[in-house]
Amino acid sequence: MILIIVPIFFFQAVLIDFARIKLAERENDAAVQAAVRSVMSAFDPDLQVWGLYGLGVEQPQAEQIFSEVFQGNLSGSVTPGGFHYLDQLPAEDSQRMTPVYSLASHVIFEKQILEDMKIKAPIEFALEITDKFKKTGTAPAFQQGTQFSKEAEELEQLLEDRDEALDQAWSLMEEMHANATTYHTYYQGRITELNSLADQIGIHTADEVRSELTNVQNQLKSISDSIRNLDMSLAAMAAAGAADWRSVQSIMESRSNLQGQMRALSEQQAAWKQLLDNIVKYAALVAATKLEVPANGNVLRQLQQQMEPEIKRAKEINARIRDKLGTMTGQAGDKAESYKSFQSVAVLGDDYFYNYQTAAASITALFSAFEGIVDSVYLYTQEHTDRANQANEAYWRAADEFYAKQHAVETARMQKRDEITASKREQKNKIQQVLDQAKQSIGACTILSQSSADAELYRKLQGDSGDPSAASTGYFQKYRQANAQDPGTGNEVAYDMEKSDKVSLKAMDMLDAFNHAAAELRDELYVNEFALSKFNYRTYGLEKDESGQPKASHELTNPSTHSLQGQEAEYLIYGFSSCGANISSAYAEMFSFRLAIRTLEALLDPKKELLNVGSPLLVLLAAAAEGAAKAFIDMNQLVKGEAVELSSKIASSAIKLTYKDYLRIFLLLHSNDTKLMARMQALIELNTGKDLVQETTYMQGNAASSIRLWFVPQLMKVMEGTGLLGCTVEHNRCRMASTAVWAY
Repeated sequence: MILIIVPIFFFQAVLIDFARIKLAERENDAAVQAAVRSVMSAFDPDLQVWGLYGLGVEQPQAEQIFSEVFQGNLSGSVTPGGFHYLDQLPAEDSQRMTPVYSLASHVIFEKQILEDMKIKAPIEFALEITDKFKKTGTAPAFQQGTQFSKEAEELEQLLEDRDEALDQAWSLMEEMHANATTYHTYYQGRITELNSLADQIGIHTADEVRSELTNVQNQLKSISDSIRNLDMSLAAMAAAGAADWRSVQSIMESRSNLQGQMRALSEQQAAWKQLLDNIVKYAALVAATKLEVPANGNVLRQLQQQMEPEIKRAKEINARIRDKLGTMTGQAGDKAESYKSFQSVAVLGDDYFYNYQTAAASITALFSAFEGIVDSVYLYTQEHTDRANQANEAYWRAADEFYAKQHAVETARMQKRDEITASKREQKNKIQQVLDQAKQSIGACTILSQSSADAELYRKLQGDSGDPSAASTGYFQKYRQANAQDPGTGNEVAYDMEKSDKVSLKAMDMLDAFNHAAAELRDELYVNEFALSKFNYRTYGLEKDESGQPKASHELTNPSTHSLQGQEAEYLIYGFSSCGANISSAYAEMFSFRLAIRTLEALLDPKKELLNVGSPLLVLLAAAAEGAAKAFIDMNQLVKGEAVELSSKIASSAIKLTYKDYLRIFLLLHSNDTKLMARMQALIELNTGKDLVQETTYMQGNAASSIRLWFVPQLMKVMEGTGLLGCTVEHNRCRMASTAVWAY
């Protein structure tokens, strides 16, 4: 009986304690979970009004709550004393609360935003905004307006590049013509001079002339000696006093004859010297001409070589213009009337470039022929002179005839271009005048809040850019670094109103960007709407409902009481370190958007006289000038909180948008969740004083308890090694640990 009863007893004892252990494990798990939930119920009420949840107590207090709730849910702690099936007690120093994630994490922050905003009415309105654009049929018009501006800009650049190449080619041709004219006149005189010298020289050679000169000089010397001897004889006769009249007369006659011969020989000597000078001069001129003509030929050939690539470049660009216009003409059937301006764009024929190339080549070739004649001629007889003159005339006539013909063409081209340039400048000036007015109407931030106070608030948000120390780090950089992101400030979105042409073209790009943003970034509307719901902006409190009363805000945060007045949403979008920069950027971008809308309206009904000018960009600038004036009026209404109709010409049904609606659009256009969320976190800390790094949203609780074993602890110790027990046997108690996590 003992052998039978004892095993049964041990089996029952083990089974009872095993069942108690499993019940204790469940009780311990439930107690830990209840304790963690109790800790997380102590959320921060200051953040809750923002739709955010973070632990509102410090770590020691959280651990105290956890310990109290954990112990209060253990059976051994509920009613001490007496009999308990489970006498479960907490283990000493086993309760621990570990914070895991905080609201500084963008993943957690965004998740809470999405949870808060998905049931809010403002998101329905945000979705309605993008849907309105689609339902009213603005997308095709926006796309067409953007396409027109891009094509006009691209085509204008091609036209400018072509004109630049043609201007360079024409400048080189003018230089070639001027040089050819100069050379022609110069060599015409040179050839005449050489021919004249050749006639004077005849068949004489320099050696022959020198020989004749020597002979004459010898004769002159002999005669001079004879005259001197006669003079000496006369002197001797006079001295002796024996002068005979007849002898004297004979000597005098001889002397006179010798002097006559001497004069004749002197004349011959002068003639031979002149002839020798002519021979030397002729030889020098021939040599110089043979050197000068090739040098001049190199100048003309170099001009041709410089002209050739410019003509080729202009021809290639002209072909691209022809292809582009051909493509656009094929698609012009369903385009706006403004596309007719592309039909008047001048496309040059291939003969234009062919004539240029052949003329330049002909001039250099004819000059080379002249160069060959000059090189082969040494004696400019009449025959050779005629050949040289004909060759000299040929290249000049080719240059002069092409220049006379092309000058009219180039003058007309440049005159038309100058007229278009002047018209574009006029339209740009009109746009700039409106831009200058708009810059004056942006408004000073001191009207919205105290600028000195703003500077200190922005220093907290953005840090001190002039101080690289860690102490200068602002809230924005802190939350960027907390998410392992580049702490750099700014959104790299800067809109100015300085240059009218860039403002006009950039404005049209916004329409296409909005089309893509509205279609592809729909999920980000939750985050964007949070930004516009929880924070203020320039016209906050100025907007009115349908009854004309100021729109009431139902947000618990009450954005009108925030530190930065009337500028928070602008800071979220642009991220600059001053009110002026953020407000002006929002104004400039809003003006650009309205400018794009108004420009598109004007393009639908363009000025007829501009369609045949040949410059689509001029048509765009004229439309932009007209649109800028209307956009300025729109902005005056928007900054007052009034709603402005999107467009009566573009939209199929009337829709009106406010300043806030345009901020919604800009949040879509400049989608950058990481920077936007970091700025929102920074503003929340600025307004609440709560460091979101310390605001825990995910907690892990660990705790252990033990129960007393009733029967054979040693036998349970043996079972501990099997892994079935789930607790650790310590003397006569079994210890069990549990972990629970909870997140908002």
